[in-house]
Amino acid sequence: MSDQKAGVLAKLKKKLVSFLISCGLVGTCTGMLWHHYRTGGNGGDDLITKMENSLLDLRFRFRGERQPSGKMGILAIDEKSLQRFGRWPIARKEYEKAFANLKALGAEWVGFDVVWSEAERPLLEDVKAEIETLKTTEDADEAQASLDQIDKVMEASLGDQSVARMIKNYEKVVLGFFYYASKEEGKALGDTPFKGKEAMEASAIQGLILPDGKELKDYEPLKAFGIVGNTDFIASHTENFAFFNNESDADAIMRWVTLVRNIDGTLMPSLSMKLAAKITGREPVIFFDQYGITDVSLMNPNDDTDLLKIPVDHTGYGRILINHYGPDKTIPHYSLADVYDGKLTEEQKRQIKGRSLILGPTAIAINDQRANPFDAGINGVENHAAAVENIVSQTFMRRTENIYVTELLIVLGIGIFFAPIMVIGKAAVSGIAALLFLVGYYYFDKYMWFGKGEWVYMGMPFIEITSLYIGNTLYKYMVEEREKRKVKGAFGHYLSPDVIDQVLEDPEGLKLGGEKKELTVFFSDVRGFTTISESLSPEKLCELMNEYFTPMTSIILRSQGVLDKYIGDAIMAFWGAPNKLEDHADRAVYSAIAMLSALDKLRVDLPKRDFPVIDIGIGLNTGLMSVGNMGSGERFCYTVMGDSVNLGARLEGLTKKYGIKIMISEFTKRKITGKDIFTRDLDDIKVKGKNEPVRVFEVVRPDLLKSESALKNLIGEFEAGREAYRKQDWPKAEKHFIACLMIKPDDGPANFYLKDIEEEQYKSKPFDEAWDGVRVFKHK
Repeated sequence: MSDQKAGVLAKLKKKLVSFLISCGLVGTCTGMLWHHYRTGGNGGDDLITKMENSLLDLRFRFRGERQPSGKMGILAIDEKSLQRFGRWPIARKEYEKAFANLKALGAEWVGFDVVWSEAERPLLEDVKAEIETLKTTEDADEAQASLDQIDKVMEASLGDQSVARMIKNYEKVVLGFFYYASKEEGKALGDTPFKGKEAMEASAIQGLILPDGKELKDYEPLKAFGIVGNTDFIASHTENFAFFNNESDADAIMRWVTLVRNIDGTLMPSLSMKLAAKITGREPVIFFDQYGITDVSLMNPNDDTDLLKIPVDHTGYGRILINHYGPDKTIPHYSLADVYDGKLTEEQKRQIKGRSLILGPTAIAINDQRANPFDAGINGVENHAAAVENIVSQTFMRRTENIYVTELLIVLGIGIFFAPIMVIGKAAVSGIAALLFLVGYYYFDKYMWFGKGEWVYMGMPFIEITSLYIGNTLYKYMVEEREKRKVKGAFGHYLSPDVIDQVLEDPEGLKLGGEKKELTVFFSDVRGFTTISESLSPEKLCELMNEYFTPMTSIILRSQGVLDKYIGDAIMAFWGAPNKLEDHADRAVYSAIAMLSALDKLRVDLPKRDFPVIDIGIGLNTGLMSVGNMGSGERFCYTVMGDSVNLGARLEGLTKKYGIKIMISEFTKRKITGKDIFTRDLDDIKVKGKNEPVRVFEVVRPDLLKSESALKNLIGEFEAGREAYRKQDWPKAEKHFIACLMIKPDDGPANFYLKDIEEEQYKSKPFDEAWDGVRVFKHK
């Protein structure tokens, strides 16, 4: 098989694997959504439900608060009310005056988010207990007569009678009660779990549309297991009752309101449902199918075709999704104390006229907090009021019956349309496509769905498009990384890993061109290489150079240097490109010192294998130089050029002259920050091709002397000799250079200067004011 065919097959294989990954992700997302629909979200505890609930809350917050219709308000038993009446529960007789004031103000229906389940017990009960003790005495008949009189009074206390008058006089009252949703809770009520149910039957929903052969008892999820209602005396004064239970979702946030419940064979309305029916002058009609409630409507009693539809959930429970208006007090609150005392503002009085209210506790410690998407501390009574507002003003948030098909088609459509883009397109193109979808889907939902009261799932489409992008990008990345490793393996023996990485990350960089950068360049050369090469066979010479180049190259690459090239026995390298290195001078110097240490080990090992001992000189220079791809259109290399590079090469050649191993320029010296790098001022020189003198330094290896103090003494004596040399104080200069030899007998620079003073016969020459001490080298 040709390389071309193999390459085509390899590409097709990658695309096929990417396609299969996409199909798997699309299938997984579709399957998860389908399972969620079939199981009803496992009672709100599955991942999709939690995710979509959170996104729904987020959209409410992004939308912001909305002004209610003005149909509803809260008659709040707040902190002011507790202070005004001095106790909780508030004495029942206090409500009569408050409701009389409400009626005078023109308020409409009032629903009770409270229940008076026990008769109010006055102090007569204590008197009765005392009389009971007399029944065993001779005054027993008289005591029994007294007890009978007290029982008549206690049947309805003054407070209960006051409440009864209040209900009768106000008329438009819906009394609340609550139910137990489980058998375990219902057991607490003993043998009479539905006590008082008969009084409430006048408020039962009559409009039940059931399938043939079905009865209300067949719908188990709608069943209650006990109720706590008002006392018989209070309940007997109205025909309007409704439960105020409401269950939060699994995360304790109120999103739904239950509209109906089966109370011992009677379908009773919720407080929200009952108030909405009374406000609109309609009657509830409930439609069932084989599985539960399908539709809820409020019907005009004079025209059975005039239905005000209430969109309910499709799980059969008969719940309405609340279209929340905002945080606490978005629906106006009116303090019970202010209503009682007639202290409402003129604006509040105008608001109350024609408005219906829900009486409920809002004071801290007695309120029923039920968080909504806007507020974690909102009062539960406000959720009831919001639901009534939704029904009366027909501003619903709904999930229509056909939305499930729409959502599945969206998930499948994402796979059909975007999977090919993810498979074929580059990461940038795929990312832009995914981003455009996410932004477009958000705004489409904002204006076409959520903005019009339609709750459409966003989470699964977002997860699908994101997983398609991440899955395909990760796969492509893994494949590309594998190919990059192959490239590195093939070229790592020739190029610096940094250069390879640069080429792999930016193939467009493989073109001619360069840029000016401050770098540090390195040159090293094997001394006496010509003699060495003449003494060895080509095979042995090659083996020797490989032994030498291997550790030297490793040191360069480990320090993030770039191995520019091998020039025969010479090595050229540089630091600071392509990756920017602020400490490129330090890295170069440390590498040079490390090379000499590695060479020491090599010099011990080479004679054992019949190789000659080798020595090297190193030159370093720092400065501006051109770096980039140099050469021709057909062949080029990543290298450096310029005067600064040439100076580095010249310095390497001068190391032998001074009897040293490492020579650096003053420009490199200025850039060195390492505290453990020791240098000494070597000379002021002019090299071929340079008109300006350059001061050069030797990097002194600290491990060649016994102690750091000896090293510092050597440097101090030498630089004192250099100072005397520049001042033409020859005797003093000689003295200091000889002192250097006392510390280090083979010190090359000290010997160089002593020989120079002797050969030039400086001591016999007169003082020369024009002499600047600059040494000129005319050879390379």
